[in-house]
Amino acid sequence: MKGKSVLLAVLLLPWLSLFKVDKLTFKRYLPVLTFSSLVIALISELSKSYTWWKVKTPIFPRLSSDISFIFGPFFIVNFWVFKLTYGNFKQYMFLNVLFDYMFAYPLTSIAEKLKIYKMVNMTRFQLFILSIATAIINYAYQFFIQEALKSDSEIKKQN
Repeated sequence: MKGKSVLLAVLLLPWLSLFKVDKLTFKRYLPVLTFSSLVIALISELSKSYTWWKVKTPIFPRLSSDISFIFGPFFIVNFWVFKLTYGNFKQYMFLNVLFDYMFAYPLTSIAEKLKIYKMVNMTRFQLFILSIATAIINYAYQFFIQEALKSDSEIKKQN
């Protein structure tokens, strides 16, 4: 039960940081946040097949993806990184490298000591590289969405 309580906190606590966020800003990044969550869920599916890591006591054991991480810290940190850096790729990558390093090394060590999850057939370095690759894909997706919205807005103005 202790493990599930920790995972529930991991899911819910990051959302507290959004209370004063402008709704339009949140909506601006919602497509990339949803896309990113899907990518992470797919990676979690692969993790289950290849036993890259093992979540000890998932909130919903029948789901192969652990939603506490996907819709908790990953979703919210992703929002803040986009909000603070979008439009400046170097800053975006710097912040992502920082967060991805923290996740892959110190936070994963803490999670293993707390018996929340354990790395099995993936090294921390591989997790770090996978996280960086995901960040690049997310930025490309947001750029694509922004351009599509701009084009759509320009078409509407012409009509």
